[in-house]
Amino acid sequence: METTVNLRRLFDFSRLPIAITAAVLGLLTLAIIFMFLYDLLKDLKRKEKAQVVQEKVFVKPDMTKLKAEYLALLDGIEAKFNEDTTAVRPAYEGMSRVVRDFVYRATGTEVDKFSLFEISQTEFGSLTELVGEYYQPEFDSISEGDVRASLAKSRRLVSEWN
Repeated sequence: METTVNLRRLFDFSRLPIAITAAVLGLLTLAIIFMFLYDLLKDLKRKEKAQVVQEKVFVKPDMTKLKAEYLALLDGIEAKFNEDTTAVRPAYEGMSRVVRDFVYRATGTEVDKFSLFEISQTEFGSLTELVGEYYQPEFDSISEGDVRASLAKSRRLVSEWN
């Protein structure tokens, strides 16, 4: 029994699938190279920007004017509270905002963005006590507190700050 085998020539079939596969692999390789170069350049630019950024220099303000400004803000909170004595929470929120902003402007320490725990880690013990007093009326479901006494303490903190 005689068997014959007819072999095809090596490239007797369509070359289109090979060309498409080669093009896709080539584009994928180029994309990976460009991504690598982009990451390198981005890191270089970030390092340049980090070197250019300068720290802000704190200039101590005129404390007399600053105290007068913030005592006036506290007076405004008291006036709003006198109009509606049930608005305990807004009064405490306002006092907290005013006192924190005052200390920030007086010292340059960004306590206006700090939590109570973060404030307690600073050297401002009187601010820690005062903000701690504000927390319960500010965050409880039922706001109860002596707004006038807290306003007096807030005024004392602002007026005695040095």
